Amino acid sequence: MSSQRCLARCVASRAVFSAAVLSAAVFSAACGGSDSRPAIEATGLDQRIERVESGMVPAVLIRGEPVESGNIQGLMAEHGIQAASVAVINEGRLEWAKGYGTTQTEGGDRVTSQTLFLAGQISQGVAALGALGLVQNGLIGLDEDVNGKLTSWRLPSAVGDSSGEPPVTLRRILSHTSNLSVPYVLGYLSSDDVPTLLQVLAGEPPATNAPIEVVPPVPNRPPYSVGGFVVLQQLIEDLTGQPYAEYIHDTILDRAGMEWSNHSQPLTEEIAARAASGYEPDGTMVPGRWRIYPELAAAGMWTTPSDLARLVLAMQYALAGGSRRDELTMTLSSELMAEVVKQQAPGRGLGFEIGGQGEGQFFRLEGHGNNYLSELFAYVSEGRGAVVMTNSSRGEILKAHVLRSIAVEYGWPDLLPEEVDRITPPSESLQEIEGRYSLRTSTEWIVRLDGNRLLLETASAGGETAVELVPITEDLFVQTAFGTRYRVERGADGLVTGLTLILNGRDLFTIEKVDTL
Repeated sequence: MSSQRCLARCVASRAVFSAAVLSAAVFSAACGGSDSRPAIEATGLDQRIERVESGMVPAVLIRGEPVESGNIQGLMAEHGIQAASVAVINEGRLEWAKGYGTTQTEGGDRVTSQTLFLAGQISQGVAALGALGLVQNGLIGLDEDVNGKLTSWRLPSAVGDSSGEPPVTLRRILSHTSNLSVPYVLGYLSSDDVPTLLQVLAGEPPATNAPIEVVPPVPNRPPYSVGGFVVLQQLIEDLTGQPYAEYIHDTILDRAGMEWSNHSQPLTEEIAARAASGYEPDGTMVPGRWRIYPELAAAGMWTTPSDLARLVLAMQYALAGGSRRDELTMTLSSELMAEVVKQQAPGRGLGFEIGGQGEGQFFRLEGHGNNYLSELFAYVSEGRGAVVMTNSSRGEILKAHVLRSIAVEYGWPDLLPEEVDRITPPSESLQEIEGRYSLRTSTEWIVRLDGNRLLLETASAGGETAVELVPITEDLFVQTAFGTRYRVERGADGLVTGLTLILNGRDLFTIEKVDTL
């Protein structure tokens, strides 16, 4: 689309939600303009924050159709999100941070920039930096077999033997290419018996996971192993003789100035007073306020967006070959830091997801911490980034909208809304897609027609969670809120066999069609 047409579309959209948010310069860049980093004249930081707060728009805009917009508070109310917190990095500094809502529905304190949230998988980025400290200090090589360094426990399968399976190394663990089992952890309620780390590794009660071992990769699904970070946690303790939480505090958290962050599992009474309670998909608070995670490296860090922003700044300075005070570079060389953002596997560095090129190269992590949903997004060399944290299983849509609004306001080349054309496929083509879909029998979706609209919903939640799949080609659909694409898969006979979910240009996984409606 030409920049003139894009500009016209943006001007029309301004009347819907905010003249300040949709500046012509930003959307010229979004639509292929020559300036990928347009200057935005702010009338003051308060006004800039207000524009971010009121500029909630979907990931995908349909040409010729009204733009649904909103603000942070409205989205929180609509989706039952009790607490959220945001931090923005600009020009190499933490420009602003702000909390929204209260820590729990009844009797909760107002959320501030110091309110703690469970980081979920964002914990793995911190664990990766800690692991590279082991390499820096000569305790293990990045491509060395970890089984030769583990002393308290060893991987049960003989890796690197005549079977042809390559050894499990730090590089493979940190890039999620180790083929280790356990793709996720569920946590434990305060009323549960909580397993030790060795019980988690062995898959022994009261641990609820299977034993951690090398397993074949799952077809149609990118490799991902939380279990590898459980192994990493034990490796760090074996090599340093320190508890994992103590080692990470001394080598990463303290050096990066992350004064509120910790790996207390369970939280002490003092720390718990500053934490946001977790909320289930049905909107109820988790019994005991949150789950407990003995898998500290995989999912067990409590932190704030401001603290994660400080970590980002320390990484950016170290990647540039400099330092703020003595942060991180005291532990990691610039060569090792470069490995973090170097592609080790498609879309993955060490501990972080990566993307973009040149000045637009970025690193990111999402935290799906069972009742806490968060995201860290930052550019490698431009001193820009943001962190959004929520305390709800429904927080995905809020964090995505907030990051998009920040991208628009600050003129980032990524995360901006995209425009597409809706097409009208033949009705028989849509009818072929209707049916029940499943992912390894664990989750079920229903795709159904409502008039000429194709809706996707979870089978357990009825129509309340239905979202429209907008056709952009006969066999490609988009969900506008997140920008997730759904590619129709067909067998040799032409019949629909599944839908492949695509996000940011990457195939995530395929849900298989198991029945018709």
